[in-house]
Amino acid sequence: MPELGEAVAGGIVKDPKIKYILAAIEKVTFASGINIFDVQAGGAEVALPPSGTPHWGGGKTYPAVYVRQGGAGETKELKVKVKWNQKDCDGSAKLKGSSTDGKIVIEGDFNISGEKGDAEVSCKFTKKPDLVANYGKGVGIQWTVEAGGETAVAPGGGPLQLFFVDGKPRPIGWSYKKHYLRVIDWSTAWAAGKSGSAAVFNALWDKFSDGSAARVPHATGFSYWKTGSPVQDLKTLITPGGPVLKKGWSCRAIAHLFMECMALHGMKCLEVIPETPGGTLMFLVQNWEIKPSPIPNWEQWPDVYYAGSWVHIDKPPLNIAASTSLKKKVIASGPVAPGGDPPTASTKDLIEIDLKKKPGVPAQGQPKAPLGFSNHWIVEAGGSLYDTSYGAKHANDIIKYGQSAVAGWMVGRLEDEYKGGFLWLKKKKSSAWLCRALAKYNLVRNNGNQN
Repeated sequence: MPELGEAVAGGIVKDPKIKYILAAIEKVTFASGINIFDVQAGGAEVALPPSGTPHWGGGKTYPAVYVRQGGAGETKELKVKVKWNQKDCDGSAKLKGSSTDGKIVIEGDFNISGEKGDAEVSCKFTKKPDLVANYGKGVGIQWTVEAGGETAVAPGGGPLQLFFVDGKPRPIGWSYKKHYLRVIDWSTAWAAGKSGSAAVFNALWDKFSDGSAARVPHATGFSYWKTGSPVQDLKTLITPGGPVLKKGWSCRAIAHLFMECMALHGMKCLEVIPETPGGTLMFLVQNWEIKPSPIPNWEQWPDVYYAGSWVHIDKPPLNIAASTSLKKKVIASGPVAPGGDPPTASTKDLIEIDLKKKPGVPAQGQPKAPLGFSNHWIVEAGGSLYDTSYGAKHANDIIKYGQSAVAGWMVGRLEDEYKGGFLWLKKKKSSAWLCRALAKYNLVRNNGNQN
């Protein structure tokens, strides 16, 4: 029992002859049922908080995720450990915590007995934000304990690191941990102040599309295919000090980030992987200018276009145009080859471009996207296809998607050369792209992970 003039918690001095209660918060442990993992430098995935550790207490703070007030699958439970020092306040007591912005209220009932003691109080959120909210930097909580007609301000128990999503997360069936803190931070910040699947989805999509094209720069600071070996997976994408800022991110990594943002808010989505069909090597990404019919560069291939000669480089857009040394060919007399191709003879005329590259469609964080791919990653959501790399929405029809996003098909390459180096005297190798028109083939759709 404190003596007259003795300093007690909070700097308050109490007379031992009068009724009083003093209290302090020792621990706060959330129980939303939503797991959080942090990816550390080097790639280790660490559960937050560690098993058996409170979210607040012992000088440390760990994040927690709850569904917003009124959201599907909402939970409200948590536990708070409180200690007290009191006189003549034995009996029922109420613990209450309120955020400084008035949007969070936590309450719980317990019993006080004895001059000194502590209790782990089963509490509930009696008020939570009714919109998506991000308190990743911490939210202050003022705690009070009421008992025996007395009220004490209880120091401790904050700031708390909290995130409120729109609905119970729907884990996607892939190998990533569920769920990554950095993605939680992004997805709640991007959709902050929204509620309902439609509004939250639109807020997320707005970070990937200006209405018709990708965001350049992107909110993450990442660039699409910054090199020829970009980051392909979500875990590596968010690893501190990882390679993404140097190498860029791929269509797969972008799609996985967008899907995980959706899943965290309880929205369904499906990974869709368009691939080039048999007989082709790559699809050409818009924009290209194609002539109505091919120039007869090769009489034996009347439906083949020449899309220029290219040299691979390791910076956007991964290929640069080069002049050609190839000559047009005409059908000559003589025996037909075993493969069925007629004999040909070279002319004196250089081949001409009839499928010409124009300034390309920008991709996330990248104004100079690559010219083509053999596959791609997009997302099906709400009955539509979303090209998360290029910020475009399409009908849920892979043929129509191809007609909008693809310009044609590479079907072969020919060795070529051009003059470069000092005084343009050195011969260097390049590759002549042989292509066919879009109508010749269709993309092949493959479905991947979903929730």
